[in-house]
Amino acid sequence: MRAILFIISFFLLSGQALHAQQAEVDQSLFLYELYVDGEVYLKNNQRSNGQLNLFLPTGEFYFLDDTDGNKEKILDNVEDVHLVKIGSRLFFPSEKGTLEILSSEPQLYVQYKLILTEKAKKVAFGGTSQLANVKSFSMNSTGTGVSLDPMKMEVKGRYNIYWVEHKGKQKELRSMKQFLKHFAKHKEALQTYIDLKNVDFNDATAMLALFRYACQLGQ
Repeated sequence: MRAILFIISFFLLSGQALHAQQAEVDQSLFLYELYVDGEVYLKNNQRSNGQLNLFLPTGEFYFLDDTDGNKEKILDNVEDVHLVKIGSRLFFPSEKGTLEILSSEPQLYVQYKLILTEKAKKVAFGGTSQLANVKSFSMNSTGTGVSLDPMKMEVKGRYNIYWVEHKGKQKELRSMKQFLKHFAKHKEALQTYIDLKNVDFNDATAMLALFRYACQLGQ
């Protein structure tokens, strides 16, 4: 990672062998299938650029350390991070987890959630154990640095949680019903828009368009 020298003073770089982009890893665990250009902006106004990706189950930021043979590593001490740009998208760590900024004014953030299961273990005669099915769970991106092994997981489902500003505080929206309740004065118009556009609550791009329409109508 270019300009890594100052980053080292703020982050503990994980030296463990990561396997984020290998073929046997479920690529839907990550924001992008491959590492992309990005930048890390620190609260002390310093920044660094390099190849980044987001590990969705935990909200951890992965990067390729070009000072160490392009090994995959994880940014720690995220409390020192202000923003992380991955491709053209902006993220920031918070107490709620890693959030993407869909709109800064008016405020709309999204948190990506995955329902995971451990990969079925191979058994004799080429079969697989079905015990993995009872270990399905939803990870909460807490930014605590608790790492999971991408090699042992696969995605069984996904869903989004949105955050809007309400009376000076962030309000959580977990369903289209809650979204419509937040914009209750325009529920009928918004429902018509949703039906016409076939808006999927878990499609962040479609929800951003719906949110902007709702803001135009007023609250």
